[in-house]
Amino acid sequence: MSQGKTAMWYDATSAAGALEADSSPVKGKIGYAQAPIKETKSSGWLWTWSWAMQAASRKQDAAGKFVAWASSKDYEHLVASKLGWAKVPSGKRVSTYENAEFQKAAPFFTAERFAIENADPKNPGTQPRPAVGIQFVGIPEFAALGTNVSQGVSSAIAGQGTVADALAKGQDAAQKIGNKYK
Repeated sequence: MSQGKTAMWYDATSAAGALEADSSPVKGKIGYAQAPIKETKSSGWLWTWSWAMQAASRKQDAAGKFVAWASSKDYEHLVASKLGWAKVPSGKRVSTYENAEFQKAAPFFTAERFAIENADPKNPGTQPRPAVGIQFVGIPEFAALGTNVSQGVSSAIAGQGTVADALAKGQDAAQKIGNKYK
């Protein structure tokens, strides 16, 4: 994509800042749009970029101060001064989207903000869900299932089985987990 040899990239806007950076050969040449929809109100998905702190940490105050700083406007201004407004991590503050400098440097900001504001983690599809989530599902088994499926697909790509078999095994594993939540 960054070489200008891709017609379409269907992904999150988390990479858009690098594509719109001053050093990018495709800066200003990319359009941003929502994915098509047919049966739902939006196509948005949400992943999680989050902070965590061990309950047993002896330095909770320091960790809390770091999290507050790394999520602050001051941090955004520091990133902007070093790397440019297009590379400021977005998606965490309404004020980022209202910042005229960010808007000018990040032509993706309207599409990104719309996607975030219109994603519905409680009702993301066409059928009821047993757990809240769009791409990330808040169940303990989620991460391990993703690892299991991706290892199967990686093995198939390496010639150790077929993609169809890997996906069938992944579906079976997902179904077993899903059955617990019915």
